Amino acid sequence: MIQKWLHKWSKTATKGEHTPKTDSYLLIEGLFSPSEAADVLLSLLNDKIKFHSVQLLNLQHPDCQDSLNSKNRIVQLKKAKEEITTLIVQAKNEGQILQIHSTIEISKSAPSTSQTSQNPAG
Repeated sequence: MIQKWLHKWSKTATKGEHTPKTDSYLLIEGLFSPSEAADVLLSLLNDKIKFHSVQLLNLQHPDCQDSLNSKNRIVQLKKAKEEITTLIVQAKNEGQILQIHSTIEISKSAPSTSQTSQNPAG
């Protein structure tokens, strides 16, 4: 099923007069059974939660801004996971399939003076 969620790597680029170039990649596209949707979406969310948890363990100062950012992001991701799980369970109970479309956008920018080389946001 990996072909389904990495359906097409379509790439588009935009660049405005005062905005950095942004590349967009189609990450997930297609119709999914509730089971397939759970595999794809919950794996992604679990990986992001794990990433921020590891970031917290690696931070030397637990009260620094990076630590607060990771803690807040974990809360947001867990809430999204609960909501998506509810939606998937409802779809399964109602005999429905799920259409999922997800893109990621990447742009380059200079780091601010408060950022470290490893920014845990995201």
